[in-house]
Amino acid sequence: LGMVLAATTTTQAFLATPMAMSRGGSVVAMKSSSPAMALRPHKTLLSGTFASGSQRIMCPKLEQPKRGSSVAGGMEMNFVKEGVMRVVSCMPYILPMMDSLSYGRFLFQKVPLLAFIFMKPLQPFVELAQAFPMISFVAFLGLFLFVVRNKAVPRFIRFNTMQALLLEIMLIFPQILTSSNMGGVIPFMFTEFVSNMTFYAIASIVGYSCFSNLMGNLPCKIPVVSTAVFQQIGGGAGYDQ
Repeated sequence: LGMVLAATTTTQAFLATPMAMSRGGSVVAMKSSSPAMALRPHKTLLSGTFASGSQRIMCPKLEQPKRGSSVAGGMEMNFVKEGVMRVVSCMPYILPMMDSLSYGRFLFQKVPLLAFIFMKPLQPFVELAQAFPMISFVAFLGLFLFVVRNKAVPRFIRFNTMQALLLEIMLIFPQILTSSNMGGVIPFMFTEFVSNMTFYAIASIVGYSCFSNLMGNLPCKIPVVSTAVFQQIGGGAGYDQ
């Protein structure tokens, strides 16, 4: 009976003392200056703290990754690098798009708005090609030797560069058909039709390729052309680097 009374007294004294949870998860006793403090209910605050009388105890919170940390810095670096790669992959298509402007002359005469849309952004490159007639050939060789054949360049850029060069090569065939109507052998209506279709085809392929690049997708769904590109740089449809 004496042991029971002693245990009861100890329990009452223990319950009368406010409790707090330490950062390590252990329970510690807080000294109370008045017995009434032990009877005040604990209140949960919106700031993540618990109040017991005049004492306020901070709860442990998960630390958010800082913006300047190595993880966040690596993500930002990858995002910038990928964005630059997408934009650079669109640059080689300037070459075939610039050379296809001559095939759109009939369309530009009928719809001047198309001339403004296509010729205005490419005007600096057209003027540069007119000032240096060999620059297109030099750019073609440079892109093929130092980009397509360079395994250190990302495959995404190599694919788009090779595809743009193949479009440049394909422009030779309509040029043969439309050059001076081949001495009057080919009717003018056929020449106009071939020129318009060539411009439509190049503009559509370049638009599709640039849009796919900016979205982060490989523009490999062009019949014949994309297959020839894969034969040059390796891989195939569905190939993932």
